[in-house]
Amino acid sequence: MRRTAIALVAVLAITAWPATAAPRKHGKRAKVHRTAGPASQERLADLTQAAPPAPTPPAPDPLLPSFVSVGAKEFSLTLSRPLVGKGGVRIELRNNGEDPHNLVVSPEGTHTPLASFSTLGPGTYERRSVTLDPGRYQLWCSLEGHEANGMSVTLRVQ
Repeated sequence: MRRTAIALVAVLAITAWPATAAPRKHGKRAKVHRTAGPASQERLADLTQAAPPAPTPPAPDPLLPSFVSVGAKEFSLTLSRPLVGKGGVRIELRNNGEDPHNLVVSPEGTHTPLASFSTLGPGTYERRSVTLDPGRYQLWCSLEGHEANGMSVTLRVQ
């Protein structure tokens, strides 16, 4: 493509060069022979009608992870990452505390459960897949008093 463009510029420069500006040899004008026949004009027209370069496709978004681990202990929830990709998301609840804990996933601002995890004893974990649309989700422990004592965290989905 670049060679074609360079050749086109060279052809245009040669055909547009005025006869008065032709190089002189020993004080005399050099003879300039121009052929303005239909064949040369057609070739020039064909070169100028070249298709524009295809647009470069946008770079793909980096893949967002589809897994998040939630660490639960008295009285906090900790996410392994704050952002995951939309669609099927594997959520793991790990009880790192000394008391039982569970987990509920709800759209932010509601307590409408999209997914609920079992109440887990210390040192245990549970994994489950949840389909999430882009947005913000509240993950919280529904055992009495746990959310009020800080067992709530926000997960963003893009």
